[in-house]
Amino acid sequence: MDPPKVLIIGAGLGGLALAARLAKQGYSVDVYEKNSRIGGRAAWKKKKGYTIDLGPTFLLMPGEFEELFTYCGEKFSDHIQLEPLDPLYRLHYADGTHLDMHSSLPSMRESFVAHDPLHGEEHFRSFLDFLSHEGKKFPIVYERFIARPARSIASLLFSPDIIELFRLDGFHSMWENAGAFFSEEKLRLAMSFQSMYIGESPHTAPGTYSIIPFVEFTQGVWYPRQGIRGLVEAIGTLARKKGAKIHLRRPVKEIIIEGGNAIGLRLENGEEVRGDIIVSNLDLPGAYHGLIPESQRKKYTKKKLDSLKYGCSAFMIYLGVKKEYATLRHHNVFFSADPRTNFKEIFSTRTVPGDPSIYVNVSTRTNPTLAPKGKHLLYVLVPVPYSAQRNGEKVDWAMYKEEFVRKIVDTLASRGLTQLKENAEILEVFTPDDWESLAGMYNGSTFGLSPTFLQSSVFRPNQKSEEFDRLYFVGASTHPGSGMPLVLVSARTCEKRIQDGR
Repeated sequence: MDPPKVLIIGAGLGGLALAARLAKQGYSVDVYEKNSRIGGRAAWKKKKGYTIDLGPTFLLMPGEFEELFTYCGEKFSDHIQLEPLDPLYRLHYADGTHLDMHSSLPSMRESFVAHDPLHGEEHFRSFLDFLSHEGKKFPIVYERFIARPARSIASLLFSPDIIELFRLDGFHSMWENAGAFFSEEKLRLAMSFQSMYIGESPHTAPGTYSIIPFVEFTQGVWYPRQGIRGLVEAIGTLARKKGAKIHLRRPVKEIIIEGGNAIGLRLENGEEVRGDIIVSNLDLPGAYHGLIPESQRKKYTKKKLDSLKYGCSAFMIYLGVKKEYATLRHHNVFFSADPRTNFKEIFSTRTVPGDPSIYVNVSTRTNPTLAPKGKHLLYVLVPVPYSAQRNGEKVDWAMYKEEFVRKIVDTLASRGLTQLKENAEILEVFTPDDWESLAGMYNGSTFGLSPTFLQSSVFRPNQKSEEFDRLYFVGASTHPGSGMPLVLVSARTCEKRIQDGR
């Protein structure tokens, strides 16, 4: 008897990890990727001696990656060398001060005292209380709401887990949760801005997600020595080694539905491929909208998709520079002078930020070979709204991007990073429109569906299609959510759903 044939749309991290897992279990697996390289949002490019990761820049929860390789009979460390970052990152405030964050408690104590000599010890004790609180939450959140497949709302409502949500800060925000430990606004921001990793404001992201900074402080922030591209290539190689076939430059036009069943794929070149199980690693709203005719969709109509809440997008500048910027560490966050207004612009009014917060990554701090000798690679990310508005109209990024680049460069110059353009050997720009084109992100939302309370766990779109049999989803916009380690968890829970047939 032939093994079940699985067709996976998209060779992002979720699709590749699922391909490796299913191939290991004996399934016949074919992955169809529209681009010339694997990786999805974790894409990369080379230019003038610089190797640029376009998307993710760091790694949390390395155990999830180790689990994947161990499951497939390999040793993760044989393929990827991880470098711990110290400091984890540097936070730059608009008043010219900064705060270095560490996974070492003595180093964090020194940071708090340097930040505020008068109250530093008090802040450090509050920090220990914060870690203790989150440490009690983490195993419950991980085991019951992340690692466990999410099935239905009824399965939650009629289980003891519903009571846990009241104890896990699910009904107030990360900002409010941080405020229970830190009265100073700068420190409150330092313990809640991590909501931006999953595309949401700390003022609206459920306090449950305060486990993210806890994970940083207790498990560390890591950088793959070869860059994120090395991680992607290693997982792609793993999938192929287990027997999965990856077809590049083979865009999918449509998921073929017959009698309520997903039975195959129609490719852009007209070819039809039949399979027993269909899995989409595309952004879930984008998959429903772009690959299944609306006439066949009863639940996820365009109206329904547009009513969902989406995470922010990202405006990117990649700079290869010949100047040393001594104040920068590997990871840097430059906060707006008015973070509340900045978050309101991004998530409420959906207008282009007037005074943006800016993330700057300098991967060459850890791996100098990513740039020509003596030079640096600066990755600059500005959170912007999805479907952003400007002067009452939807932003035309092709027309506006040069002006916005000038604004960002001027803002960084005011924060000490002078003469960026003058010292740039390369300057590449990636807009929300480019994210939509590269990875099929609906409305250009780089982070996919927002992790609000009503879009988390069982409230998030299901990994098994609620409308069509034999159709499954893996990746950031389904369970358990956004971020590379959670996408690997998504591959694991999707495999379980496929094996169970439900």
